[in-house]
Amino acid sequence: MSNEIQKLRNELVIEFPGRTRQIVTLINLLGEPTEKTPPSIFIHGNRALGKTEIVKNLFKRGFPTRHYSFLNCKLYFQLDDIFEVSLKHLSGKKHKCKNFDEYATILQDICETVEETRYLIFDNAELLWNLSQTLVSILLNLPHWTGANLCIIFITQVPWEKFRRYVGIIEPFQLYFPDTFINYIYEVFSDSCDLIDLFRIIPNIYQKFIQPINEGGVSMNDYSLLFDELKPHLESALDNLYSQNITPLIENQIPTWSLYLLIAAFLASYIPQSLDKRLFSREYEKRKHTRKGRKKVSNALKFNEQFTGPQASEMERIFAIFQSIHQESVVPYILLLQQTETFVASRVFTRTTPVDRKDLQSFRCNLSFNYIKQISRFVNFDILRYLDDTL
Repeated sequence: MSNEIQKLRNELVIEFPGRTRQIVTLINLLGEPTEKTPPSIFIHGNRALGKTEIVKNLFKRGFPTRHYSFLNCKLYFQLDDIFEVSLKHLSGKKHKCKNFDEYATILQDICETVEETRYLIFDNAELLWNLSQTLVSILLNLPHWTGANLCIIFITQVPWEKFRRYVGIIEPFQLYFPDTFINYIYEVFSDSCDLIDLFRIIPNIYQKFIQPINEGGVSMNDYSLLFDELKPHLESALDNLYSQNITPLIENQIPTWSLYLLIAAFLASYIPQSLDKRLFSREYEKRKHTRKGRKKVSNALKFNEQFTGPQASEMERIFAIFQSIHQESVVPYILLLQQTETFVASRVFTRTTPVDRKDLQSFRCNLSFNYIKQISRFVNFDILRYLDDTL
C-alpha cells in the first residue's frame, strides 16, 4: 500500500469513527490504480451510516476525476441520462447514447486507452430498477462483456436478497455497513425516528425544551408541564422537517405535474374514497365552475378538526386523482412511478406496503395542510374547492 493511500485511509478512519473495517476493506478491494478489482461491489446498510460519504471522500481524494463516475439515481429518470452523464464523467466529452450496445461500445473504447481501473458508482441504486428491469443485470455484466478494467459499485439501503429481482443475476462482492447502535432499538423506532431527521430537528427542539427552565417558570423535574410547553414547537418542527425534504425539489424546478402528484396524494390521504366519484368526476368539474363561491376559508379551518389522517391510499387511486386534477398533458405512467419513488426516498411519502409487493402498493402523504396550500398556490390550484365540498 502506497504512502498516499495509507494517509488517506488514516484520514478516513479519523473522520468516520466506527467504520474502520469498512474503510480498510474498501481500500483493499480497490487496490492500486492499475490492479484488477472485483468487477462489482455491493455496499448496503441503513440510512445515515456513512456509506455514501465514505465512498465519495475516498474517490474524491484518492482518484483522478476521469477515473470514476458517481451518479445519484434520485436525480435521473431516463436511461439516456444515466448513459450520457456517466460517459461524460469518464471521458470529459459529450456522447450521444441511446441503447445498451452503444453504451458498452463507448465504455470499451474509453477503457482500452488506459491501464487504470474505471469505476461506475450508483448511489440509491435500488432506483435503477425503475428505469429498466434489465439495467442492473446489464451493468453487472459490463466488465465481463467488454473485457475492460471496469468496476461497478452499487450503494443502497436494500440488502442483496431483496435488491435482486430474480435468480441468476451476477452476485457482486458485498460490503455491509452495520448499525451503530443496538439493532432491536433500531427495529422499534426506525419507521418514525431517522438519524438524519433527528440531526435536523434536535438542536432547535432542545433549545425550546430548556427555555422554560432557564426562565424559571418550570421545574427541571416537571416533565408533564415541560412536554406541554414543547408540544406546539414539536408539531411545527415535524411540519418543517417534511417541508425541507420537498422544498429543494421545488427549488430545483421539478416538473409542475410532480407538484400535482403531491396534491393528489394529499387528497387521497385525507378524503374518504367514497367521495371520489362525486369530487373527481367530469360532472363535478362542470358543476364546480358554475356554483357560487362559498366561505372556503372558514370551512378550511375545520379541516384539521373533521378529518383524521393521513390515511394510506392505494397507488392506483392516487394516480386516478392526479389524472383528474392535472389535465394539461398526459404524463407517462412510468414517470409517475419514478416520481413516487423519489418522494418516498425524500420521506415526503411513506410506503405502507412491502416494497417487494408489486400488485398493491399503498402510500401516505406526510405533508401538512398548510404546506400543501403553499404548493397549491404555487401551481395555481384551488385545493379549497375540493376540501370545501367534503365539509
